[in-house]
Amino acid sequence: MEDRTMDWNSAKGILRRGMSIERDGYAFYMAASDRASDEYGEEMFRDLAYQEVDHLHLLLVEYAALESGEGWIPYQEAMERDLEIDPENPDLPGEEPPMEDMPVFSPQRECSLEGDIEALDCGLETEVLAREIYAQGVEQAEDEKAKEAYKFLIKQEEQHYELLQNTRDYLVNHQTWWDSTERPFFIG
Repeated sequence: MEDRTMDWNSAKGILRRGMSIERDGYAFYMAASDRASDEYGEEMFRDLAYQEVDHLHLLLVEYAALESGEGWIPYQEAMERDLEIDPENPDLPGEEPPMEDMPVFSPQRECSLEGDIEALDCGLETEVLAREIYAQGVEQAEDEKAKEAYKFLIKQEEQHYELLQNTRDYLVNHQTWWDSTERPFFIG
């Protein structure tokens, strides 16, 4: 039987909250991709969705390592471990975090996919909230491998934020996903 008294601020609690964020982030970015007004927007959102799956992979492997007694492992090694993930319906351990601990995708925070700018705004807010959870992990971690894993995730969330903000600014200023004279700055 699963332990229903998870300390959501413990190492495993932070990892589990991160799993929910990354799972829901994947679903959000895939939906944004499907609704984007331009193929470059579709590609950018889809790429972000796939990166959320990579983050989920890391979190699942680290969680399993803690559960098994192995302890934290270097994040690079965790990323290389084999793990089958169905991103649309991942098998996440334990219970879902309570809504008050999960402000990212909850009834209190509705994300609009009515337009590209609205989707970008929701993505920006999501990346900030995810970063905050991982920053909490860094603050609480005593294990250097844990700190490195969280710092890696923070850097990823910051890069996503920068990409989304630059894209939003470009769209607002140019009313297009890209200038026909240059390759879009946000595509690979």
